[in-house]
Amino acid sequence: MDFRKLIEQLHRRNVFKATLAYLAVAWVVVQIASIVLPTFDAPDYALKIVIYLLVLGLIFWVIFSWIYDLTPQGFRKTSEVEIDEETIRLTNRRLNNVIVGSIVLAVILLISVSFWAGSKWSSGEFSGRNYRVAILPMTDLTQTNDSVYFSSGLTDAFITELSKVDQFTILHQSSSKKFTPDVSAANLLILEQLKQIDYFISGTIERRVNTIEVKLELKEAIDSDEVIWSKKYSKDITQVKSLFAEAVVDISAEMEIDVDIENNLQLTKIRQVRPETYELYLKGKYYLGKSTPAEFQKGMAFLQQAIDQNPADPDAYAGLAEGYITLGHGPDPPPDVFPKALAAAKRAIQLDSLNAEGWAALAHYHTYFGMDWKLAEYAFEKADLLNPNMAYNHYHRSWYLVLFGRMNEAIEEHKRAQELDPFTPMHTAFLAEIYRMVGEYDKGLAELDKVRHMDDNYAIEKVIRGLIYVDQGREEEGFKLLRQAYSILPVWRYWGYGMALTRRSANFDEAKEVISELEAATPSGFVNLCLGMINAELGQKAEAIKWLAKENRHGGYPWIRIYINNEGVRKDPRFLELISDMNLPYPAPLKYDPE
Repeated sequence: MDFRKLIEQLHRRNVFKATLAYLAVAWVVVQIASIVLPTFDAPDYALKIVIYLLVLGLIFWVIFSWIYDLTPQGFRKTSEVEIDEETIRLTNRRLNNVIVGSIVLAVILLISVSFWAGSKWSSGEFSGRNYRVAILPMTDLTQTNDSVYFSSGLTDAFITELSKVDQFTILHQSSSKKFTPDVSAANLLILEQLKQIDYFISGTIERRVNTIEVKLELKEAIDSDEVIWSKKYSKDITQVKSLFAEAVVDISAEMEIDVDIENNLQLTKIRQVRPETYELYLKGKYYLGKSTPAEFQKGMAFLQQAIDQNPADPDAYAGLAEGYITLGHGPDPPPDVFPKALAAAKRAIQLDSLNAEGWAALAHYHTYFGMDWKLAEYAFEKADLLNPNMAYNHYHRSWYLVLFGRMNEAIEEHKRAQELDPFTPMHTAFLAEIYRMVGEYDKGLAELDKVRHMDDNYAIEKVIRGLIYVDQGREEEGFKLLRQAYSILPVWRYWGYGMALTRRSANFDEAKEVISELEAATPSGFVNLCLGMINAELGQKAEAIKWLAKENRHGGYPWIRIYINNEGVRKDPRFLELISDMNLPYPAPLKYDPE
């Protein structure tokens, strides 16, 4: 075969130009597909299929361009085409137009995509696909009677490590433990959440003297027998955090997520733990999450023991700080609870500047007591940067935003808390309260219906539903629910029920009875706050200011800026002075855009 003649024929039949035109068009198709396919959530292999098809198409196109020519009369067999200068000139012009047009279109498309991508990156809107992951509570294979705290604590530790990868949204353990293969078909709330999970991770733990063995499995469905990935890890107990960090890298690789280990300080700056101290810390965190005051105090005692054994443990300090802040929300907290919270939070950060819980505790302290609003905002953002999957941090930040009347942002932040911990009633019930505050009663009631699926005797749900009904003029239904709420938890007689009584003059006498009960109660920040709020709504300005000005103040005190609606009180110079003393702006209408 004469190679020179082959080249001449390829040139004469315009195979080279036809191939170049095809490649130009194919490149444009690939660029468009790379933008369009992810928009419609196409699987990762969809773009590969497009490329494979274009490669196969190239083979057929080369054969086609050998057999056919593009003439002014359309495609005709080469053997039937009369070769003259005019035909050659017109054919070349058409092919050149296709090539140039495709190249110009490709360049315009490339420039447009570059500008679009750049704007997305700079605004932080474009960060790739996010995977919703449920880490199921790990099973402790070690035969001990009190191992629940250990498996629960290590599950939380793994959640914390996995949260360091931006592409993961990790559910809180209190919600993920609701997921079981035998979920009842009647439990629509759990079934709906199950559909939204991309991956499930389960694991077992086994302790052997000074070592710990962890086996992890990755599945796409909780009831599937197909395991996508599985691996067993074994390390000295002091290296338990490094063990989980190694697992994070492996799971990320399995999901084709590129983790920059060298520049991710959170995955490289891993502390060793002291086994005895770590056990105390895990016990402390476990009991802090329990429901009774005795168990909570037990948790605080374990954390203090951990600090006593190892004063350089930032995790124990951070846990203790959050425990103090939780105590500060109670009706009668110890007088030094918030200063202790500040000291513990600052110490946690001093010992480990990458401790997300420490930064979160600092933000919560300044939100409820310290009132350094700029520092609170900075600490919220820092904690979220280090661990965006702390549901309780988003919850507290939502109410920080409410304090400044930034209601749309508050709703979105509360939804984030709900997304991360959908089966903890508080994260849904208080979202309904924000909807009530902006008059979105139907949305609020829809959230409260979800709470009833979780707990049909949840006092806060009854309080907020009752307040919505009172706002809507359904007073009989509303007050019935409010009475049910304070029969479950007496404090709601003063905060919820007492405030609702001030809405109508017909109920003022009963509101004054509530005031008398509070005045006879043991003095506390909560009592002062309730007396100030109820008197304010009754229009008794002097009494309201007297109680609000008391030095013993509850953690909810700053929200007098939002919850006191009586115009006479809101405009009173003495009230405005109280607001200024907290470095808050004067009361103003809530900023909310329903669209």
